[in-house]
Amino acid sequence: MRTIANRQIYKKKELAKMKNNILEYKNTVFFLVIGTLLMAIAVNGVLVPNKLISGGISGISLMLYFVFGWNLSLLTIILNIPIFIIGLKYLPKKFLFFSLFGTLVLALWIELTKNIIIPLDSELTIVVLGGLINGLGMGMIFRTGGSTGGTDIIAKIINKLFSIGMGSVSFMINIVIMSAAAYFFSINLAVLTAISMFVAAQATNLIVDGLNTRRTGTIIVSPEYAEEICSAITTQLHRGVTMVAATGGYTHNQKIIIYTMINMREVSKLKQIVSAHDKHAFMTIVETAQVIGNGRGFLPPISA
Repeated sequence: MRTIANRQIYKKKELAKMKNNILEYKNTVFFLVIGTLLMAIAVNGVLVPNKLISGGISGISLMLYFVFGWNLSLLTIILNIPIFIIGLKYLPKKFLFFSLFGTLVLALWIELTKNIIIPLDSELTIVVLGGLINGLGMGMIFRTGGSTGGTDIIAKIINKLFSIGMGSVSFMINIVIMSAAAYFFSINLAVLTAISMFVAAQATNLIVDGLNTRRTGTIIVSPEYAEEICSAITTQLHRGVTMVAATGGYTHNQKIIIYTMINMREVSKLKQIVSAHDKHAFMTIVETAQVIGNGRGFLPPISA
C-alpha cells in the first residue's frame, strides 16, 4: 500500500512539474514575441532612419546594412549561425532553443516592420526613444529568461569557460562595436550610440528588477524538496548554495533554509526553479551591495 501511495505522490509531482514547465514555456514565448517586436520597432522606426547603430549583433548588422545595403533580417540570422554552432558545445539545449526562436522571431519582425518610421527631429529624442523602446523589449525577454542569441550566447560561453561576468563580456563587445562605428563612420555616431545603449541598459534593468545586479536569494522549503531545488540551482544557474536546518516558529515543522547568490538576470529563473518543486516555498530576493569571499565575481576575502 505504501509503495502505491508513493507512486501516486510521485505522479502528482511529475504532473505538477509538467504543468509548470508548460506555463513557463508559454510565458517565455509570449514575452519573446512582444519583446522582439519592440526591438524591431526601435531598429526600423528610430535607428535606421537616423543612421544610428545599437549594441551586439544588431549593431554589427546595422553597420553592414549602412555600408553595403544588405538585408537586415538575413544579416541577423547569418551572423548568429556560427555563434549557435559554438554554443551547441557549451550551453544547454533549452537555452539555445529559446535563443534560436528569439533570433528567428526578431528577424521576422525586422522584415515586417521595415516600413515603420517614427518621425523625430531632435538627436536627444532619437537616442532616448530608440534606447527606451529597445530596452523595454530586451527587459521583457530577459525577465522570463529568454534571449535573442548573439552576444548573450558569447557572454554565456566566456562566462562558463573563464568565469568572466556576462555583463563585462557584453560591455567589452559593445566597446569594440562603438570603436568600429567611430572609425568607419564618425565619433558623433559612436557617442550617440553609446547614449542610446546606456538608456537601453537602464530600461532593461528597470523592467527586469531594479538597477543593482547582485541579489541574495533566501528560500525556506520543506526538507523533501531541498535537495531537488539545490541540485537545480547548481546545475541550471551554476551557483553555489548553502542549506541550513530550521524549525517553524508557529508550526514547529522542520524546514530547510537555502541561501544562494545570483545576479539580476537569474532572478526569474530562480523563481521558476523553486515554484516548479515546491509551490508553498517562502522566498525572499534582496539587493546586495557587496559580496566578499570566494566565488564568481566576488571581492577577495578580507585578510585577518
